[in-house]
Amino acid sequence: MADVIFYFASNADTMIATKALKDAGVVSKMIPKPASVQSAANLCVSLDSGAEGSARGALIAAGVALGGVTT
Repeated sequence: MADVIFYFASNADTMIATKALKDAGVVSKMIPKPASVQSAANLCVSLDSGAEGSARGALIAAGVALGGVTT
């Protein structure tokens, strides 16, 4: 499956999201922000598209606001 990229308002939010996803058992990795993504943060989170629903649930549970999603 293709990767999905989650981006956030800040690098701190990206780091918090990475930990929340890890704690929830969602496999993801922190990557540099692609040039096509408009965000103040320099980091994003990449994950398999099949895990998108689980990832969104984990972020909601952790109280982390998702800035957007791209492929």
